[in-house]
Amino acid sequence: MNGPGRRCRFCGTLLRVGVNDTMCGSCARACGFQAPIPEGFYEDAALRAALARYDFGAVFAAVRQQTGLSQLQLADLLGLSQSRVSAVERGERRLTHVKLAARLATVLRIPAFLLGFPADIPTDVAGTVTAEEVSWLERRDFLALVTAATLGSSLHPELARLGSLLPGQVEPVTRPRIGAADVDAIEAITDGFRRSDFAYGGGLCRAAAVTQLHQVRQLENAICTPETRTRLLVAIAELASMAGWMAYDVEDHDAARRLWTYALDTARRADDHPRAPDLAVDVLLDMAHQALHLDRASEALHLVQLASATAANRKHPVSTITQGYISAVLGWCRAALGEAEPTRRAIGNAQDTYATADPDTTPPWAWFVTDAEITAQQGHSLYLLSLTRPEFAPDAIDKLTAAATGYGAEYERSRAVILPPLASVQFQAGDIDAAVATGYEAVDAIIGLSSTRGYARLRVLDRMAQPHSRKPEVADLREHIRAALTAAA
Repeated sequence: MNGPGRRCRFCGTLLRVGVNDTMCGSCARACGFQAPIPEGFYEDAALRAALARYDFGAVFAAVRQQTGLSQLQLADLLGLSQSRVSAVERGERRLTHVKLAARLATVLRIPAFLLGFPADIPTDVAGTVTAEEVSWLERRDFLALVTAATLGSSLHPELARLGSLLPGQVEPVTRPRIGAADVDAIEAITDGFRRSDFAYGGGLCRAAAVTQLHQVRQLENAICTPETRTRLLVAIAELASMAGWMAYDVEDHDAARRLWTYALDTARRADDHPRAPDLAVDVLLDMAHQALHLDRASEALHLVQLASATAANRKHPVSTITQGYISAVLGWCRAALGEAEPTRRAIGNAQDTYATADPDTTPPWAWFVTDAEITAQQGHSLYLLSLTRPEFAPDAIDKLTAAATGYGAEYERSRAVILPPLASVQFQAGDIDAAVATGYEAVDAIIGLSSTRGYARLRVLDRMAQPHSRKPEVADLREHIRAALTAAA
């Protein structure tokens, strides 16, 4: 019997005491279950023997016969391809990786000991291996969920309940009727959050943004015109996107992903609005930004490719600014992968695209894409490339220096986070005096923000400075950096 607090592994709904499944009835039906997997199902001697051999073919066949799942439904549930499930059932392929076995055990409610897991492995109250999917940062089906939210697939059971999975639930204030002025107010609030983030970092207004999001979500139930409702959905999606960025800026990566996925799904429901495609693409690029920050270049590249496909397949075209940003982030990905020529092509494409943007037709929400921002994007690509190709260090220094001097006070967070890479690449180029001076400037700028993302870049700077630690001024800088990191921790 389950204790209180047991939740559905898909939507987070609290399960009733005595319910033995790992998902609620709605999610089970959405996944294709016609009957549950009963207690004692795996006590059958043949299944126990199959599990001991990691023969999942016999297990898959037995589970499908019991639950009524098709091969495709089982594959979707397990995060595998249908062809792989079919090959496993035919005995042509084996699934032997321990992490994959743990995931299958969680989804199919297989007792951990039947797969030979030790007694001290974390388990839930039913005795199955705890799913890594509890964390949205580590969940294996994250890209599949993001793709479903972007494209509107109905196959993923969580899409219908994304709102209930957002962080920081509050008691909502309801409104029976809304109009255009209400949407104007939401847009103005979101713009205020964005300006605060650029100036001071995301920590200052993050809680307020999430609280505001929970309030305005309730307005979907209010009476309004179809035009107002579409605008409302875009405004809600943009607010969720901004809240996600603020969560990322303070390195609450799990909350950021929940908020961004909710923003994607909401923007998709407003697909008739000209702003929706740009917004969906920008969210995907923010996710790629996060993935690069976490040293997941391949995941970031996948998200950029999804952003590019989304831009090409929506009812309304994306703006020139968004097209340029796609190329810029692609350049970051290629640079992080050490691919020099693709990086240069992406930087060139971004530069050419931005140059064609007409100031008279550039949308008002793109006010932050300044010359300094575009230069910083180029400099960041060159900096990432210089980590494996030192010959690109001088070009990176030129671009990052120009960007740092070009940002005004209203962009202090943007300036602060490029200073550690600038100091790092100055160390790489052998300009120690400049690196030390920029390093001190970087520390002072970052500790002045309500943001923690910059501290990760300070840690990189400390590593780049380490080979030069015999110089007293470098040793003093490293001590200054470590003191700042200790205080932040």
